[in-house]
Amino acid sequence: MTDKTRRRLATLALLLGLAVLHVLLLLTAVHVVGTDAGLYYREQLSAGILTESGLTDEGLRTLDGQLAAYLRGDAAALANAPFNDRELTHMADCFNLFELLRRVRSRLVPWAVLLIAGGAYALHDRMRARLCAWLSPLVPLLPLGGFALYTAADFDRAFTLFHKILFTNDLWLLDPATDLLIRVCPESMFMHMGVRIALYSLLGMLAVTAIATVLTFIWPRGKEENAWKTTTRRGPAPKQFDFRSRGTR
Repeated sequence: MTDKTRRRLATLALLLGLAVLHVLLLLTAVHVVGTDAGLYYREQLSAGILTESGLTDEGLRTLDGQLAAYLRGDAAALANAPFNDRELTHMADCFNLFELLRRVRSRLVPWAVLLIAGGAYALHDRMRARLCAWLSPLVPLLPLGGFALYTAADFDRAFTLFHKILFTNDLWLLDPATDLLIRVCPESMFMHMGVRIALYSLLGMLAVTAIATVLTFIWPRGKEENAWKTTTRRGPAPKQFDFRSRGTR
């Protein structure tokens, strides 16, 4: 393998590894926000759903705790919840999505470590590593940014599209007159949860990018032959004058 090919492969590995790390941060933000019972409760109160739900304040807190525990993986958490069969079946679909999220996240971790460590070890080029750090957030941000703009333009349509992508049935179409779940989960709650997920993800990505950039300046240190090089662009070689070709007077 030529040195040029090695550097290209190492750059690609490092870029993909950092991109995977950003995806991990996004999935973690979804899990943290999506299983936050306190956040449910605050959003519900701000939306004024306590009267509409028919629950007491204590009952709403209890139900929020059950929902959060269920999505965190406690399959028996909704055993005594006041939901009908349609609601419980829909929540089972949500449970499966969060289980899938956790499985994907656990499988991505070793890939992120392997790609980042292997790419960095083989690259030995500070400027290329720095460029990977700066470009890697764009891999998840470009598609998500497009969807965010679509959501800002038409939240209802984006919300419907989001559910059609995630679910293979229409059980998420609930009736406020008969289904408690839709009454305790107002649209504004999902909107604010989406904003929090975006904010947490962006902060995490900025932190990773900043740390990776700083590392390219301060690490590794050691013997000159083991230190990473800094790519520089060389100027043209100075002209060589042959004084012997000049005649004498």
